[in-house]
Amino acid sequence: MKTRNVTDSFNMDGHKMLWHLDRVHAWQQGERVAPLHIDMGITTGCNMACTYCYGVIQNRAGYGTGNKGITHMPKEAIIRTFSQAKEVGVRSIAIIGEGENTLNPHFHDALEHGREIGLDLGLATNGVRLNPARAELLLTALTWLRVNISAATQDAFKRIHKTDHYERVLQNVRALVRAKAEHGYPCTLGLQMVVTAENFDQIVPLAKLGRDLGVDYFVIKPCSDTPDGALESPHNEYAEKTAIYEEARTWSTNTYEVVPKLAKLMDHGWKDYPVCFGTQFIIAISGNGNAFPCGHWFDIRTEEFLMGNVIETPFAEIVASERYWQVQKHVQSVDVNHECETNCRQHYVNQFLSKLSNPPDHLNFV
Repeated sequence: MKTRNVTDSFNMDGHKMLWHLDRVHAWQQGERVAPLHIDMGITTGCNMACTYCYGVIQNRAGYGTGNKGITHMPKEAIIRTFSQAKEVGVRSIAIIGEGENTLNPHFHDALEHGREIGLDLGLATNGVRLNPARAELLLTALTWLRVNISAATQDAFKRIHKTDHYERVLQNVRALVRAKAEHGYPCTLGLQMVVTAENFDQIVPLAKLGRDLGVDYFVIKPCSDTPDGALESPHNEYAEKTAIYEEARTWSTNTYEVVPKLAKLMDHGWKDYPVCFGTQFIIAISGNGNAFPCGHWFDIRTEEFLMGNVIETPFAEIVASERYWQVQKHVQSVDVNHECETNCRQHYVNQFLSKLSNPPDHLNFV
């Protein structure tokens, strides 16, 4: 197996905009650029009710049930959106959103189409519905597959995720790790933990669990909270736990990385830039087809920030529409520290773009 620098070879505690400078330069020139990436949901429901989830606090239908009052995006809309996204210049799509996307009955069809057109796809999942019998499809259609797990024991899992599926999730992960090793599939497999006030004690055990399972990485991130702190994310406490993060990193090996997102864990939930430009490069699509600048607006001030619906309108038409660009402009008027979620999806990109838009004096003295 390939060895790597165990500090953060996937650059998870940062961004990758430096490798997309063609798009960045076009944006700097005032061009209307297509997003580089989409976080796309294909269902609005979930079979868990995790204590740190935006969907739970916003009372979205289906949470904890997986099948009541939810919307599954139709196959035709998924296929069309994948194809048109690639055509207009989107370079990757993460199947990730407010729901557990493996619940959509067209999930595997979507992966097959993405593989067929050469679309760079990733998947974030709670792991319950992963089907080891479809390992070949999962591990060849996806560039990466990440299982979100925030507890390392059965009891803690039930407390945090509100289900009894701990062993089932671990069995599915083990099966995919075996399949990858046996067939040399290229997909990167990882675990992700969301840290809350009630699971600091699970950080080190999860780091060890990830190594024992044989995945490629384990990433530790803070809870993204609402502007009014509805999830009670312990931002100040995050910054006091450096010893725990360092202990977790000791479980890294040449083939397994433990990556605390230190930049976010240490920022006290505060953004050090005034304007959000990141949504021009990363947008979000809900499982009901609604396209927004980011997932924060899925159920908040939706009329202001809804850019279109990919079930009703082809994605390419949405991106080319005046409405899309009006909303993107409107985002720049938002107070990022009092109207947005903390440690948002665009955070690292925004830090980069803010510096780029506000260069220091004496630029030639490199």
